[in-house]
Amino acid sequence: MKKIAAVLLIFITISCEDTSKKSNSLLDHIPRDTQIIIKINDLEGAASKLRDNNFIKNNNQIAFFEYFKNLSILDQTHQTESILCFSPLGKNDYEYTYISKFDPSVINTDSLNTKQIETINYSENTIYKVTSKGESFFATRQDSLLIASSSQLLIENAIRMQAAPIPIDKDLQKVYEVSGTENTLSVLVNGKKLQNIHNTLLPNTDLKSLQNFSGWISADATIGQDAMYLDGIAIEKDSLSSTIGIFDNTIAQENKISKVTPVTARGFISYTYDDFDILKKNLSVAQDRELEDIPGDLDDILSGVSEVGMIFLEKENILVLNSLNPKTAQESLAGDKVDTYRNTPIYSYKGSSAFSQILTPLVNDFDAKYYFVRDDFIIFGSSIGALKDIIANILNQTLLYDQEYYKATVKDLSDESSILIAGTIKNTKEYISQNVEEEYSSQWEALKDKGYQIGIVQIIKENDFAHVHSILQKSRAKGAATSVTQTASTTLENKVLTRPVLVKNHRTKGMDVAVQDIENNVYLISDKGAIFWKKQVDGEILGDIQQIDIYKNGRYQLLFNTANTLYLVDRDGKDVKPYPKTFEKPITQPLALFDYDKSKRYRIVITQGNEIKMFDAEAKAVTGFRFKNTETELILPPKHIRIGTKDYILLSEKNGTLTILDRIGKPRVNVKEKVDFSKNEWYQYLNKFTSTTKSGKLIQVQNDGNAVEQNLSLHEDNRMVATNKTLVTFSENKLTIKGKTLELDFGVYTEPKLYFINNKIYITITDIQAKKVYLYDSNADLFPNFPVYGNSVLSLGNMDKDPNLEFVVQGEENGVLIYQIN
Repeated sequence: MKKIAAVLLIFITISCEDTSKKSNSLLDHIPRDTQIIIKINDLEGAASKLRDNNFIKNNNQIAFFEYFKNLSILDQTHQTESILCFSPLGKNDYEYTYISKFDPSVINTDSLNTKQIETINYSENTIYKVTSKGESFFATRQDSLLIASSSQLLIENAIRMQAAPIPIDKDLQKVYEVSGTENTLSVLVNGKKLQNIHNTLLPNTDLKSLQNFSGWISADATIGQDAMYLDGIAIEKDSLSSTIGIFDNTIAQENKISKVTPVTARGFISYTYDDFDILKKNLSVAQDRELEDIPGDLDDILSGVSEVGMIFLEKENILVLNSLNPKTAQESLAGDKVDTYRNTPIYSYKGSSAFSQILTPLVNDFDAKYYFVRDDFIIFGSSIGALKDIIANILNQTLLYDQEYYKATVKDLSDESSILIAGTIKNTKEYISQNVEEEYSSQWEALKDKGYQIGIVQIIKENDFAHVHSILQKSRAKGAATSVTQTASTTLENKVLTRPVLVKNHRTKGMDVAVQDIENNVYLISDKGAIFWKKQVDGEILGDIQQIDIYKNGRYQLLFNTANTLYLVDRDGKDVKPYPKTFEKPITQPLALFDYDKSKRYRIVITQGNEIKMFDAEAKAVTGFRFKNTETELILPPKHIRIGTKDYILLSEKNGTLTILDRIGKPRVNVKEKVDFSKNEWYQYLNKFTSTTKSGKLIQVQNDGNAVEQNLSLHEDNRMVATNKTLVTFSENKLTIKGKTLELDFGVYTEPKLYFINNKIYITITDIQAKKVYLYDSNADLFPNFPVYGNSVLSLGNMDKDPNLEFVVQGEENGVLIYQIN
């Protein structure tokens, strides 16, 4: 893609403010197929503002920005006012044309001989080829004007056009005359060519919704250090055939779609109107068909609606109607109840394609199979799962409307818009990097967008023109920095049996979800909630699914056991030889996995009553491990603890014996007393082997085998978890973190879990009776926006490449939910 950097730069960085009239003498000389015009009112001022803008300054690796900065003609000229035009030349290319008052220094050599000048005679005129710093452009003088271009052909066309002038488009003339002079930059875009401009800049996609968007658009630029604004107008002589013309003779209403848009959505688009009969008439013109040919199935419903919008989720889109009388609309829809999620009924809808048939081009190819009603909103989706995500975010109050960064962005805009578009900068970056030419893709992937969370475009139709406003600004408010949002949900075929856990994905360097249902199917689920595969095993998995890298090549497999079999499964759901390994005698505890030196020389320990067997990663018995069995059966899986440079293996027996072995199975510590074991495993806390007793005491065993007890007055069913410096206990409804006790609501709670991620401690516990998931830090402070909905203890980690943590938890009896902590 040749010489189009300035185009995209201006799209990203400019905006408009005041209006005043300007002579059209420069405009008379533009190429007649020009699609973009940059009107420069103050070249030095514009350059200064662009240099000072932090978004541009922090992203100087982007070729588009660099191109505009190094545009040779702008470096040569001394004229303050000018216009810079971009017109197509060839199938997928743009060339520029620069027009200003004549500046002789552009076509003359300088005293330092830093540029070369060649002359070309054409039709009794002189064309100058100017080469400086390795870049060339062509220029000619026409009366008092200088015309320069990256293309010799465009200069030749300009010379021919001087002899046979072609009138300027009247709409272009109007928007040029109302463009401001007080702002350093203005931009004019041919709205009929927006799709062509988009497809040229981003050739890997075709955005059909931009086709015939409007007539000419004029906007003036306001550029600050942390913000860029567009404020202007769009006009068209025959506007009914365009997208914005659909709103002719309608009055914009309040846009409320953000009140049901999850903060994790990619964005939304909202359309409003006050009279559906007028809108439908306009749609018939846009669709090029007679009014009576548009189906009337939804006339009653859409006549009682003030807003129609689309929410763009990660996996699919959602249709939103803002109804003036939702009860009447629901009766007209007459859907059958097919599900209930968190006390919200979900209905099926038979006329799933009706909205697209009636509302195109505003709503295209949407399959409205299901819907639910919430307050004044009727919300449609093509899947029940997507609607559950919307319901969850509404109930969790993780909505765009409530975020401070969104409020700050829209605060100076009118509450009423004919069209309101919002898009996250993260999604915009991904969209550009995926669809730009390959050589530029990595630059956009590396775009530094910290603090820039959302961009807004507002269009308000009025008479024969539309007001256009656009905002991109850095957020100074914390907003969602302390929010937790549901990002995905998955419905299994059967009820969940074992809690979902996060597992490494060596392909994405992120994490996926592993879970088992009551039919003993094991699922691997992506961070977006998509099921990769399911695999049936011979029973319930004991404990959590773990992982090893059997080949030591960075590719991880899932390791788990049932009562009879030890499994190792690769990322594609296939068994890894020589697994599965079956056992005649039942396995009575979850497997224990040791990696003594973090060298991937794994040891897998299987418990069968009072016997333990140790295997290597290839499922071969470890002959060097000499311990065979205990006197009575083990009540917990064997536990490995390293204190200093020594390894210890702890075995807890039914008769109260605590056996502590070394790596090869020899006794390492002789524990002198019997232990009244609780359900809790052993931890290293303050460099001692630590657990609790049934009688509610903290017990710590020292290296010499002596045990010290401390009465914590815990209940018999107490639970605990610890690191070497942090102790967490839970008894009845009291959660104690590092000595600070919190009284939770009475309920039925899971055991607490402790995670140490990025040098930070997280403690979690779930009330499965109230279905509330809690998350605390090491100071016993509850994270903002917790508790959230969930029905199991959560599994915490970083599922994707961004810095935010995610967690997975069981939702409904057959549901898995993925949340993100922002």
